[in-house]
Amino acid sequence: MPRDPRVIEQFMWGYQSYFRMSVKNATEAAFEAICFDSKAYVVLVGFQVSGEHKFTICVEPEDGPYSPADFAGVTERAAGLYRQHPDFCTVHTNPGVHGRRHRALQREMRAKAITEVLSVHPASAGLTFFASMPNRVGDYEVHTVVGVRRSALEATPQLRTTQRDGFLITPSFVHALLGEILDRATAQLYIPDAGAGGNALGAGTPELVRSATERFVRCIFVCAGSWFGQGTDLLLNALSALPYEGRSGFGFLLLAAPETPGVEVVMRLGSPVRLGSTRAVRKLLEASGDNVGLLAGELRDSFGGSVYALGSVRDDYDATSETVFVVSIIGRGAWDLEHNGEAMLSVRDGVAQLPTRTLDASVLRDSIERTLPDADVDRLISLAVAAELNDHGAMLVISGDAASEAQRLSPQAWSVEPVDITPELMSQLTAMDGAVLVDPQGRCHAVGVILDGRADNAGDPSRGSRYNNTVRYLGSQPPPCVIIVYSSDRTIDILPRLMPKVSRATVEEALSRYLSLAAERPPHFEWTYEAQDDLAEYKFYLSQEQCDQVNTAVAALNDWRMSNRGMSIGHDDWIHNPEMSDGYWRNLA
Repeated sequence: MPRDPRVIEQFMWGYQSYFRMSVKNATEAAFEAICFDSKAYVVLVGFQVSGEHKFTICVEPEDGPYSPADFAGVTERAAGLYRQHPDFCTVHTNPGVHGRRHRALQREMRAKAITEVLSVHPASAGLTFFASMPNRVGDYEVHTVVGVRRSALEATPQLRTTQRDGFLITPSFVHALLGEILDRATAQLYIPDAGAGGNALGAGTPELVRSATERFVRCIFVCAGSWFGQGTDLLLNALSALPYEGRSGFGFLLLAAPETPGVEVVMRLGSPVRLGSTRAVRKLLEASGDNVGLLAGELRDSFGGSVYALGSVRDDYDATSETVFVVSIIGRGAWDLEHNGEAMLSVRDGVAQLPTRTLDASVLRDSIERTLPDADVDRLISLAVAAELNDHGAMLVISGDAASEAQRLSPQAWSVEPVDITPELMSQLTAMDGAVLVDPQGRCHAVGVILDGRADNAGDPSRGSRYNNTVRYLGSQPPPCVIIVYSSDRTIDILPRLMPKVSRATVEEALSRYLSLAAERPPHFEWTYEAQDDLAEYKFYLSQEQCDQVNTAVAALNDWRMSNRGMSIGHDDWIHNPEMSDGYWRNLA
């Protein structure tokens, strides 16, 4: 007999399902805003405080893949983690502080034990979970738990540092956002009937992203030796937005403590300038160039960051120390936060997201090698990187038959005698409208190229002419080519889009998770269909045997639904894609 959805058996409070779904929806909206490619898998786990109840442990959703029995050993495991923690023997002389600190540590270890349970559960394959500190609701201490796709999280630029000078370090912008979400979920559980109002976090997406930005940037400043980094993201917003004599700002700051081994001082200021003095810092920014920027850090006799010198990153900087960071001001209201050449955060008009501008050299290399096997890949990548430096958008066309294409397109291009071009010349050529056409060895055959092609349904009306002209050109079946489109909105597209190389383990995890959930009876429909959506992203990579496993699971699920719910959902069989080969696996060896 199916469970009545109106009845909560594992009862903690009346709005627990609304609260969970509200957290899920708010989290996924925030993920979309920062360009993080994952759903949010939200679970509530409550532990009885006192009294007599049918369930000493409650799980929401109670018809999901996790049961109270899965968490039966959490309390004992948490006690063990607490005894093993370095702060277990720490004594605070104030009894009140001592008690609060150790109670918080015990709850923190229980949250860690919850994530350990979830990490080995079959329904969690391919997911990473984060658990909040608990809050008491009724007679239960409730933890909010959010899971994300492990592959998406691992692809996020992040630090290895977890602690610096006694401060906990948030390793990435995504971790900062998750921390903000979990903290707010815990705080909202203080409110009676949490979830009844529809907003379980008490904040909209812009506020969540803004708070996460401050959290992450503050940790970056701590890594760079500044303990007081509150509000520094707002200072950087103000600095990037402030014009100087009508000009937008361009240049960079090096965040590093004085005497940091990884930086070289070129000129030291007699009187340091506080970062909060944005007009003065903006004026100094005019002195920064390609290799020399403003050195900013916390000085011994002051609180907060100050610009104290002009300097540069040394060639022998030890990137594993994670002590030197670059803030690149790239226009009005636009700045990027980088470490060792890798962008970790991009901010445009005060709104932060994961970096999307930087050319992914590994993807470009893979596209060139698969499309143009005899190409000089390193040379072409250097030209593509040079083309990225333009401010208004550009196109680089790498054609397997550049000579013929230069002649065919000559009515709307300037063909040139084939010539090797340097990255410096490439930067100049992309200053004009139209594409630069090169052959697989990097010789230029035409400039100012306007691509042609027949209009069809493959374009995107939300994109500009460069992108849509490229799509139309590729639809006309030109010679084998790779085209890099640099749009004025600072996005980069590598076309045609080839199926990327992926890890075999990632695909097998997604398949295992779906098959495990689809086999449960009664089914956990919400989780099963989300797992099927995740698996569908890897459909191209499945063998026919794996497709047959999916088809069998889908059919059995539909049979159960028809027998128990009187309805079925139509579906197409999954079929192995003949274009799939071992060449699409990453790290095949």
